[in-house]
Amino acid sequence: IVILLFLVQTNFGGLLAHYTINPGSFYFPIVAKIIPYSWAKTWHLQLAIFWIATTWIGTALYLAPIIGGSEPRHQGLLVQVLFVAILVVAGGSLLGEIAGIKGLLGDWWFWMGHQGWEYLELGRLWQILLLVGLISWLVIVYRPVARHFKRGAKDEFSALVVFYIFSAILVVAFFGFGLMYGKGSHFTMADYWRWFVVHIWVESIFEFFGIAVISLILVSMGLASARAALTVAYFTAIIVFLSGILGTAHHYFWFGGPSFWLGLGAVFSSMEPVPLFGLVVRGMLEYKSIRKEGKEFPYKWPLYFIVASSFWNFLGAGVFGFLINLPIVNYYEHGTYLTMNHAHGALFGVYGMLSIGLLLFSWRGMVDKRQWNDRILKLSFFGFNGGLMGLTLGTLMPVGILQAWTSYKDGLWMARDAGFFERDFVLFLGTVRIIPDLAIIVLGVVPLAYFLFKTYPHLKAPEIREGESVWDRLGIKL
Repeated sequence: IVILLFLVQTNFGGLLAHYTINPGSFYFPIVAKIIPYSWAKTWHLQLAIFWIATTWIGTALYLAPIIGGSEPRHQGLLVQVLFVAILVVAGGSLLGEIAGIKGLLGDWWFWMGHQGWEYLELGRLWQILLLVGLISWLVIVYRPVARHFKRGAKDEFSALVVFYIFSAILVVAFFGFGLMYGKGSHFTMADYWRWFVVHIWVESIFEFFGIAVISLILVSMGLASARAALTVAYFTAIIVFLSGILGTAHHYFWFGGPSFWLGLGAVFSSMEPVPLFGLVVRGMLEYKSIRKEGKEFPYKWPLYFIVASSFWNFLGAGVFGFLINLPIVNYYEHGTYLTMNHAHGALFGVYGMLSIGLLLFSWRGMVDKRQWNDRILKLSFFGFNGGLMGLTLGTLMPVGILQAWTSYKDGLWMARDAGFFERDFVLFLGTVRIIPDLAIIVLGVVPLAYFLFKTYPHLKAPEIREGESVWDRLGIKL
């Protein structure tokens, strides 16, 4: 399901790029006739959230019995029910968005269709159901994890597990802020709460959850001690809460807040990626020591994707974000391609790569090792990262710089005018963009999809029954 959502999402991204330089047209006219720009943009954003979130949900469900030591009775049934619920909410919201855009829902557009808010496009009913589903996910994950705490362990690993559970609770809780505005709310209030979801939820709480799950993964791989991981996790929590909440303030000016928020918010927002980069570098150094010892390392490519996430956290979220958050720059560049450059480097580069790494980590434990093919994953890895590097540095950033200069010289209205996108330089880069877009899809998503579908028939048969201790079966004394 994840890879299918991912494939559709990236193809709609390519369609959006085509519409930018060829409005209302496509190589196959029927596509442009059926799918307007608003539909393509909505699905491109919503599917990104869905496939990333689904990966995280699945990884948490995979890790929970390992942490707890056993799988509670009826856990499998609850997981299946949650899976069906996710399909219903995702499918219903996506179809509702189409119906809302097409004007087929009348006065029900807000509840069943398209709210009209970027990143929160799904209808309010689907939004509420998604929140209920996330709460159910917390309960399902906690059932096996609770058995770990019943053993009375109070070591660093247990503290790391508590940190992980707390981060998952925050992921669910902060999504709820999207319900704080209604159909008739004033723009200033509605956008305030929307940014609580878009910035604090995505850029801060996701980072909180990300460092928690990466810490658990690295400890599980034997690449970091629980003490070291926990130290970085606590440091991250301080940075995230300090920088994330205050960092959101650089958006306040644009919906009516005082101008001093531009400066204050920019400083704190730029601090967020610091600790995550350090932990994964430590993991890579320890991985090198494993290779020198000649030991086989089965999680090579899952780790590489996690390291890529850390790299893009530094470049896409940190550097690209810092460039547009500087107060005077943000005043002129807001809403330009520099913002889009940051968005792609941060959302896809950080959370996309992390999600793929988590997916492959879980998949590695479930698939017969004889069917594992590192060469396909190597192609996918370089397809994703090479394509994203070309997309950001080769197309989005140059257009963004020109757009920001136009805004500074002639005014923001000129930089956002449709005429700007008809300039020869912009049209050229928009056309060339097909190269990195195809690299991401053809060399990245397609090989990954091929790998997953090829190995799916070779999933290991369940060897441990519900209620049976994983550790007793392995002969490990706790």
